[in-house]
Amino acid sequence: MLDRKSVSAAAIAVCCGLPVAGVPQAQAMEHGRTQARAQAHAGAAAVSAVARPRKGAVIAHLRIRRMGLKAEVREGVSEPVLRRGVGHYPGTGLPGRDGNTVLLGHRTTWLRPFNELDRMRRGDRIVLRVGRTSYTYRMRSMHVIKPRDRRVLEPVPFKPLSAPDGEYVTLITCTPKGSDRRRLVVIGKLVRTSKRGA
Repeated sequence: MLDRKSVSAAAIAVCCGLPVAGVPQAQAMEHGRTQARAQAHAGAAAVSAVARPRKGAVIAHLRIRRMGLKAEVREGVSEPVLRRGVGHYPGTGLPGRDGNTVLLGHRTTWLRPFNELDRMRRGDRIVLRVGRTSYTYRMRSMHVIKPRDRRVLEPVPFKPLSAPDGEYVTLITCTPKGSDRRRLVVIGKLVRTSKRGA
């Protein structure tokens, strides 16, 4: 449960998201038949292996005005990562690339970055900054799902076997507060990219 500080890394991965193994790698897949998708998947995995961030490395800074949140986003969803803030689900999209950037955070323990995720409203801005570039997403929807609902990890959230049709961010935490019975999910879609000093 999220409220126990001694929970293991494996339990956190299951509690705050889904098992890390088998995350959809469909970000680079094109429309077509299943075989074509599998071939694209193999190519995407090769590219991803080269560009994959180091575990625990800061990959972005997250800002959500509605929640008063400013947090670092680190690669991975292990206990040490989530103790320090927000984790990026390995194998999902990275900011600035087509697909779905999936982020997990605690609600009631450690730094509890997603404590007020339920306050989000349609149209709220979710900003991810990578270096000098900011990616601004607008919240589109909020869902409560079962812990093992893998559809949130798809390149287009909740659309299995779909090819990417834009850039999404998905925020996941446990719900209700103090329980890990369900997952609270907020989805945003990219609306603007800007560079400081440009």
